[in-house]
Amino acid sequence: MATVPRLDITAVVDFVNHYSVRARRAAHDEDKGYRALDEVLGPVAQDLPPLAVGKLHALADDAYEVFVRSEHGEDVTAAVNDLLAPAGPTPRLGTDGQIAWEVTDGRAALRAALGVGLLDWVHVRGEDRLGLCQGVRCADAFADSSPAGRKKFCSAGCLNRHKVAEHRRRAAARPA
Repeated sequence: MATVPRLDITAVVDFVNHYSVRARRAAHDEDKGYRALDEVLGPVAQDLPPLAVGKLHALADDAYEVFVRSEHGEDVTAAVNDLLAPAGPTPRLGTDGQIAWEVTDGRAALRAALGVGLLDWVHVRGEDRLGLCQGVRCADAFADSSPAGRKKFCSAGCLNRHKVAEHRRRAAARPA
């Protein structure tokens, strides 16, 4: 049995936004290069077996589907379960009293980690706290941990670009 590393939602979002071909295609960012997995996930990546870039893209696209469904107001249950099912993570009670997840095939550890991270988030925060950036030329996923729960942009940069674009649009529409 292989232990599934814990990925908090920030790591899940970073992985999805970096490796999802669907997100990059929607934002017209396909030509950007890809960083190594350890640069995206940090030390957690050392606990994972090496995976081909194509496999990382497929996993990120599968996880991205959860954010897409949430953004469209659809139930994310099937997408989370579809992410988890091939990995088959099994919960175990650790000696510290915490839940630890295991998989029989270590190559499924990243899939399981992404699925468990999203499962935890949806269970605790709710699927309505997941979404896609509404910024100009951006389709990045985000998890909204703000008190109000009305986040629409992945970052302050996207929010600012949106505000500038709206200002310019209004200014151009005014009669001279």
